[in-house]
Amino acid sequence: MENLEHLNWAAVIVAALVGYFPGALWYSPIGFLKPWARELGVDLNAKPEGVGIKVAIGLIPALVAAIVFAMIVGPHPSLHHGLVMGAEVAVGLIATGLAIQYLYEQRSLTFWLINSGYHLLQFLLMGGVLALWP
Repeated sequence: MENLEHLNWAAVIVAALVGYFPGALWYSPIGFLKPWARELGVDLNAKPEGVGIKVAIGLIPALVAAIVFAMIVGPHPSLHHGLVMGAEVAVGLIATGLAIQYLYEQRSLTFWLINSGYHLLQFLLMGGVLALWP
């Protein structure tokens, strides 16, 4: 595992952004907004509040995730390594953690698949960025 001084900070920041913003499509009307909202009991006709600040605050954990992930994959990973590690982290850590939480929260399999699928995409994209960054 790498320490912070050896990280490629430009790659980490881009990986965080590239991994975070596809969520806007994932959780949009062309993505999984309707089933996600249905599972949460969210009224899609209600005016959402504080979206801008939520997007801004959400960048903080996205950056932390990218930093830790870059430390896990190490410097200059191959594309294969970046993608495999992305899948392993998303499925082996995040999706399983969500599964335990959702079991006790009585969330549906659909809700778990939507959210776990997004994190799989997020970490695959971050792994790709970290691997392909010059």
